[in-house]
Amino acid sequence: GNYTMSSPAIFQAFWASGDELHLNQRYVAELLERGVRVLIYAGTYDFICNWIGNERWTLNMPWSGQEAFKNKPLVDWNLEGRVVGKTRSHGVFTFATIEGAGHLVSAML
Repeated sequence: GNYTMSSPAIFQAFWASGDELHLNQRYVAELLERGVRVLIYAGTYDFICNWIGNERWTLNMPWSGQEAFKNKPLVDWNLEGRVVGKTRSHGVFTFATIEGAGHLVSAML
């Protein structure tokens, strides 16, 4: 059928409106400090926003629970008897991978 992975026109419109890439660690940290539950997730096959880069910024983000979060291991996330990813959690903050998912993992959730 007629399928387009991305639209240069839409990308340019987002960029022109100020919706470009920007650091968000400070905003996420402020949410955590206020007790807001935060989930950062990435598909293991996402080459655009890969899980390793996402994990690294979550581990290096300064916040009051940073050391405790860093000291937690990634553990298997099991669903109906099979591993569907890995998670690391402390308090209101969770990082998760979704096994076999790509960049459009949110469309699967």
